[in-house]
Amino acid sequence: MTTQVRKTGLGALGDMPWGTHCCHFYQTQKELLETLVPYFKAGLQNREFCFWLVPEPLTEAKAQRALRQHLPNGDRYLADGSIEIVSSQKWYLHRGKFSRARVARIWNEKLEQASTRGYTGVRSTGNAFWLHRRQWRRFDEYERTRNDSLVGKSLIVLCSYPLVVCGATEVLDVARNHHFAIAKRARKWEVVQWRTPSSSGERYEALTSRERDVFHLAAEGHTNPEISQRLSIGVRTVEGYRANLMRKLGLRNQTDLVRYALQGGTLPNETWIRQRKH
Repeated sequence: MTTQVRKTGLGALGDMPWGTHCCHFYQTQKELLETLVPYFKAGLQNREFCFWLVPEPLTEAKAQRALRQHLPNGDRYLADGSIEIVSSQKWYLHRGKFSRARVARIWNEKLEQASTRGYTGVRSTGNAFWLHRRQWRRFDEYERTRNDSLVGKSLIVLCSYPLVVCGATEVLDVARNHHFAIAKRARKWEVVQWRTPSSSGERYEALTSRERDVFHLAAEGHTNPEISQRLSIGVRTVEGYRANLMRKLGLRNQTDLVRYALQGGTLPNETWIRQRKH
């Protein structure tokens, strides 16, 4: 499973691991471009395949022009297929209908194509401007499954939602379905993370010293056998510590673990790990 940290190109988000699923609320086309152009610029400069789904009234031609204006060698990236720009409505809908299975299959195909062509992974956007009220429930169910479906995949997705089509209920639904939500308020970025109320036992301070050792090494991307060797304990013992710390921190998978470490500033250098015998 890959957990390599990637530059998002957005100061509000900083660096994020593969498997991150974020959303962006915007009001104007200008604001949308100001967010997505640096997002894709960072991906292209780090050898990622970029997939830009553009909503109406933004067109593929306008997106290409914005990319050329702000990105050196933008023409080259467009010419060699490092970035694909398509209409979100045409991509999401087939004969006017949205199919979650169809979209998931295409995402997997994009990942396979990117890997075959030597890219490090895929950076993409999504957009809900095309969405009609009658389609909201089905699309909401699709978004709700995305966090788990991205685990272990070299894929980062930033979904853009226009506030003109989102009511208060929809905003809450969207924020709940993503790891983070970002928006500009009074010209300043704000980041919102959906959190389920947790007990005091689900905090980093509640971990034992050995659980913290395992946490640090796991956040750096080491496997259970590697952690076992470094700490001179059995693999099953590592598995037990790992299961306990995941439960205490309320984490579901490796991507959540890396993100938690980044947010809390606890992703350490190897010198921080104490090599003690159990």
